Amino acid sequence: MRFIALLCTTLLLLSPSPSVGQYWQVTTGPAASAVCLATNSKGHVFAGTDYSKVYRTTDKGETWDFSDRGIDDGINFVTISNIKVGANDVVFASVNGVGVMRSTDDGQTWQKLNLGFQVSSGSRIYVDTKILAGGATSLFVGYDNGPADLRMCLSADNGETFVNIPRSNIPGATSALFEVFQSPNSDKLFVLVAYNKGLYRSTNKGASWTRIDSDPQSGESDDNFRVMTHDEKGHLYIGRNALPGSTRSKNAVVMKSVNDGDSWTYLTTGWDNADVTNNRVSGIAIGKNGEMWATTEKISGPFHSTNYGATWTLVREGLESIDGSANGVIVTKDNHVFVAPKGTFVHRHLDPASSVDELFSGQSFIETHPNPVRDQISVDLRSVVAGADVVIRVYSLLGTEALPSLTLPGYAITGASVHLNAAPLAAGTYTLVANIGAATVTKTFVKTN
Repeated sequence: MRFIALLCTTLLLLSPSPSVGQYWQVTTGPAASAVCLATNSKGHVFAGTDYSKVYRTTDKGETWDFSDRGIDDGINFVTISNIKVGANDVVFASVNGVGVMRSTDDGQTWQKLNLGFQVSSGSRIYVDTKILAGGATSLFVGYDNGPADLRMCLSADNGETFVNIPRSNIPGATSALFEVFQSPNSDKLFVLVAYNKGLYRSTNKGASWTRIDSDPQSGESDDNFRVMTHDEKGHLYIGRNALPGSTRSKNAVVMKSVNDGDSWTYLTTGWDNADVTNNRVSGIAIGKNGEMWATTEKISGPFHSTNYGATWTLVREGLESIDGSANGVIVTKDNHVFVAPKGTFVHRHLDPASSVDELFSGQSFIETHPNPVRDQISVDLRSVVAGADVVIRVYSLLGTEALPSLTLPGYAITGASVHLNAAPLAAGTYTLVANIGAATVTKTFVKTN
């Protein structure tokens, strides 16, 4: 079985790369399809796989390395079901059938934590991290070994010790546990359970639980939830599974709470609200200044929002997963986006608003002005290395070419600026892509009427 799986991952290496002008660009790995993603304060990206390995890139996907030291037993493949980062960039990985692993060296080696109970080989495990006021990392762990063995435990000391969090009044008919979550605003704990039992919150560390997805003003769900996160304001976001009887969205959809889960709103504007049977939200990621991303497991997404989910845009150009299905999405400290399409390499979109020096160290770069633009945009080429040929293209957010490309031979651009006629563009946000020799530089600008 291990030989067959390794053969399948090798075939991924034959995957073609999209053209540089597309919104998404394929990275060089991991060699196995990623099932989860995480990032730390350095902008390093971690990818968990079904094959016992955690992959890492420190150069925005140009190269990937992996480690399974402390995870792989050399016999059975295990799934890295989720990865979270705590204080001081300590990395925690949930490994199904093994437990929760901790890495203090940027994912190079892993230590198994003692959860206080024996972990079954057939179990699923989930971990959530929260940095406490004193600087320690709080870990909330969910354990699913079948309906008769659903557990939770909590650590307030970086995973050194754990205390049991009781199920108490969560219904005995609950048959599965999908995820656990800690409020960024309080000591409240959340657990996402199934089937048809919803979302529960505890204000007293599990002594009692309240179901909070049935608010008649904002919730209609009698179904399941899969992922949960928060933004820098402390607002909560949760992925509700597809619900055929829903009057708000039959597809899997993101919901938002601005009051720590007391009530929820559906974020459906611009979303694909078609009935996609058994679809689930697989990832929700928060960027800078209201930017958000969301992925689903089937036939929809990835979705991008610039206003905390109030409106969404489908952004799929360049994604090798034709139907948009993905296992997750994350946004780094520099607002670079990494998505894990099903069955292929991780893809990226490097934020054009980040500094060009940081994106392309040592390479030529350009400047554009004004921004916003009405009729004409100027492209300042004075910093381009003398003799470098330049090709300039402008793309919409959907990845389509919005203006005719402009090709400039190196001898014609030294110390010069060129001007593009922006008048034909509709109002909106655009990306200018400049191919400078072997390098690529991108800039975003806004067109106004």
